[in-house]
Amino acid sequence: MSFNNILCFGTLNPDLIYFIDELPSQGDDIRSSSSKIRAGGTAINCSELIVLWNKHVHVRGNSISEDPMGIYLTNHLKKNDIQYEDVIINDTPTPTCSIFVDSTGERTIVSSGYENLEWSNLENLNTFDSLILDRYSIQFIKDDLKNLKNENNLFICQAGYEHEINYKLDFLIVSKDEIDVKKANDLIDSETVKYILLTSSSLPARLISSEGNVEIVPPDFKTINSTGAGDATAAYIASFGIDDLTLTIKNACAAGAIVAGTNEKPTLEKIKEISALVDVNLR
Repeated sequence: MSFNNILCFGTLNPDLIYFIDELPSQGDDIRSSSSKIRAGGTAINCSELIVLWNKHVHVRGNSISEDPMGIYLTNHLKKNDIQYEDVIINDTPTPTCSIFVDSTGERTIVSSGYENLEWSNLENLNTFDSLILDRYSIQFIKDDLKNLKNENNLFICQAGYEHEINYKLDFLIVSKDEIDVKKANDLIDSETVKYILLTSSSLPARLISSEGNVEIVPPDFKTINSTGAGDATAAYIASFGIDDLTLTIKNACAAGAIVAGTNEKPTLEKIKEISALVDVNLR
C-alpha cells in the first residue's frame, strides 16, 4: 500500500553545516573549507522528499519563532508546499543545529535551543494514513504514544532510537550505532516493533523481523555527507509502505545512498536506477 497523506513529527530547525578536514582537538581553532545553511530537522528532511514524490505532507514538532531563523523555515515550508498549520509559533527563539562534516563524510552534530520549546500534539490524526516520528521528539510526546497505534489506523515509523520504546511501531529505522542487535531482537520478540532496519554508512544494512533477518548491500559509493540519509530511508518507507517489502527496502536504502553519496535529491527515477544495484541476501 502506498500512502497519500503523511505526517512528519519531529525536529524543525535550520541546519548550519560546516565542511572541515577533521574535528579540532580541545582548544584548537580551525576554519571550514565551506559552509551552508539549509532547512533541516527530521520532520523537514522527510517532508521535502515526500513532496518530491508527489504526496501530501504535513509537519508538526517543536515550536519556532518569528525571528529570522523561524521566518527562514516558514518561507521554505511555503515554497515547498509543506503544510505546517499545526506548528506552534511563539516568542521562544527558533532552535538551530550545527553540523560539522569531516573529509570522510561523517557528521558531528550540536543541537541548540531545544530546552524550552513547546511541542505540537498528536491529536486529530484521522486524516493521515502514515506517520513518521523522530527520536529527538519522543521524550516530549511519550505519554501520547502508548495507545497511538490502537486508537488510529496509521502506519507508524520511527527514525532513530534514543528513548525506551514502550509503544507499538510498524517500522523502526535506526543506525547500528544507536542500538545493538540484541536490543533490536528484544523489540521484535516482544511484538513492540514489527520491522527494524539497522543501517550503517559503511556496512550492509540489516532488516530484522519475526520472519528472519535479511542483509541489504548497497552499491559501493563514497559518503560525501550523510546528513539526511537516514531520513530519506525512513521517508521512503513511510510513503510507500511494505506490501512489497523487498522492493520497498531496496528503494529506501537506495534513497539513503543517493543522499549520502551525491547530496542530490533522490527522485523516483534515480531511486529506481540505484535500487537495481542493491543486493538482498537472506541470513
